[in-house]
Amino acid sequence: MSPKSKKWLTFTLRWGIAVVGIWWVLSQITWRDRVTTLDAQTRPVSKRLADTPPLDAQQFQLLDGRTLDRSQLINLPDQKTVTLAADKSTVDLLGLDLSPDLKRVNRLLIAPNSTAPGQWVTPAQVTGYTLKVPHPLIEAGIGRMIHDAGSGNKPWFLVLSVGIFWITFVVTSFRWHQLLKALDIHLTLARTFALNMVGAFYNTFMLGSTGGDVVKAYYASRQTGHRTRAVLSVFVDRFVGLIALVIMGGAMAAYQYFTSPPGDPAAHACGKIALISAVIVFGTACGLAVFYNLTLRRVTGLAWFIDRFSARKQVKSAVQTMELYRKHAGMVLVSLVATFPVHITVVLSAMFAGWAFGLTISPLYYFVAVPVIVLVGSIPISPQGAGVMEYFAILLIGRQGGTVSQAFALTMSIRMVQILWNLTGGIFVFRGGYHQPTEAEQQQDLGNDPDLGAAQPA
Repeated sequence: MSPKSKKWLTFTLRWGIAVVGIWWVLSQITWRDRVTTLDAQTRPVSKRLADTPPLDAQQFQLLDGRTLDRSQLINLPDQKTVTLAADKSTVDLLGLDLSPDLKRVNRLLIAPNSTAPGQWVTPAQVTGYTLKVPHPLIEAGIGRMIHDAGSGNKPWFLVLSVGIFWITFVVTSFRWHQLLKALDIHLTLARTFALNMVGAFYNTFMLGSTGGDVVKAYYASRQTGHRTRAVLSVFVDRFVGLIALVIMGGAMAAYQYFTSPPGDPAAHACGKIALISAVIVFGTACGLAVFYNLTLRRVTGLAWFIDRFSARKQVKSAVQTMELYRKHAGMVLVSLVATFPVHITVVLSAMFAGWAFGLTISPLYYFVAVPVIVLVGSIPISPQGAGVMEYFAILLIGRQGGTVSQAFALTMSIRMVQILWNLTGGIFVFRGGYHQPTEAEQQQDLGNDPDLGAAQPA
């Protein structure tokens, strides 16, 4: 396949994921609040509300003029079928009667087929069923969330959500500055901050949230004679940030898992996140141990691989760069620790936005859900993680009774706050004349690196 065909295939795939994901999310949300009640056959029907009453109201006015009592509403099911304990037969699960905190199942509404009337059974009458995604009685619509965000003291939460985000740019600039110093690259903190803002600006327009790193790496390489080192520092900086995100999200998920009460639907998801995070951290530690230990290099074959490609001076320079980081492990550790305030700020920003839009998930659960949402958004699968972030937000927010509309509002808040601050990097782009480099410019720039000597053929 030609490079041009690969480029168009990648472009089509990424935008296809974004379009399909966003279309599915939009098809699931509604402007008005929705509730589920029972018809004459005791089967569930969805109805839209005429207004936005309190979520704990006892009566609800429907769009068709009728009034429903709270006792007439049911919770949506989280799976399609269940198995009866008596005869092991499989029946349709139509709805649930959940406790007010959405953590306990009081009754299950079942039917033997798609046309039979529904009937209530107790949890003891079914086998192998565990509540995983509790649905609230009132599915909040976009209209309610916008109304809530503009009433009372809620607008101040939005101001706080946006207002604290500048901390992330200051701290990430310091983190990168430390990683550059470890490589004997002495840019001023002001210059590091400017280049960091330039990368953030281009992140708004390039695929994923890592596209701006290419631009940042290019201009960083032009500020020093150690150009390959400067380029690698950008990607090490990104890696340090992601590992810190995994550590924080995994630690909070483990805490939630071990402290959650029995039967909490969110505990299962927290356990999975904690386990995956532990595997990633352990794998990273093992990889670094193999790389920095000569004996392990030989045993695993990594030494042969490095020797095989050592003729390429870029590979040799990359190995030398990693050796420099080992000699200055303290600076790398400082950069890792400095990353945690960045992620805490991002979580707090999302939490304030969630409070403004009326999300009812617990504050600690934000420290589990938001890192995962941000992490998948940083992978350049689709533009700005469109569709991908929403999918994982729905999975995680739903564990604590969040709706599709609320998950969509949360991800859009995370995305828009970051984009708003990224755009301020345009001040540095236009005043400094920073343009998006072409592939030829990047290759030529690295070819002039004195650490590499003459440019090597690809």
